[in-house]
Amino acid sequence: MRELYTKGKLAYERNNLDYAITLFQSVLKKEPACYVCREALRATQFKKQAGGTSFFRKMLGSAGSSPQLAKAQIAVRNQPAEALDFAESVLNGDPNSIAAHKVLATAASKLNLFRTAVLSLEIAFKNAPKDKEIGMKLGEALIAANQTSKAENILKDLAAEHPNDQELYQAYKNASAKHTMREGRYDSAD
Repeated sequence: MRELYTKGKLAYERNNLDYAITLFQSVLKKEPACYVCREALRATQFKKQAGGTSFFRKMLGSAGSSPQLAKAQIAVRNQPAEALDFAESVLNGDPNSIAAHKVLATAASKLNLFRTAVLSLEIAFKNAPKDKEIGMKLGEALIAANQTSKAENILKDLAAEHPNDQELYQAYKNASAKHTMREGRYDSAD
């Protein structure tokens, strides 16, 4: 796996992006928990997209990814590892696909790959910063990944934007409490 990852990084540096994507996906198919490979794949997907995607190609790509997204949404319930692969296929065509990132994050959380879930939810939240559902899921994933301070800040901002939302306010209070417990190391006391 290390050799494939190294070849993928070299392909990325040489701007052979399709080959790099193939190599990174091969690694992730066998080792879904390889976070550095997932980061490299995401960077490659964004670099490929920045390389000049016309409107026509983008529309054609998103139309072709719909079956993959549907497969990912079905697989996430019982086969989360398979859902990761389907979601990554969608992200190869559109690395900003909020729907694909949401499915990927759900599948990653089911596999206890919380950093992977955070990576996808951060991208989705960046593309839809007012989306309460994504913000709450990001907060939950950040807490699961032991990034309580970041979770607290995101949920605080969302709670300020939605002052009458009790569910969101409760999520913020819970994140704040977990952050306090983590900072005071009360969570590791006997």
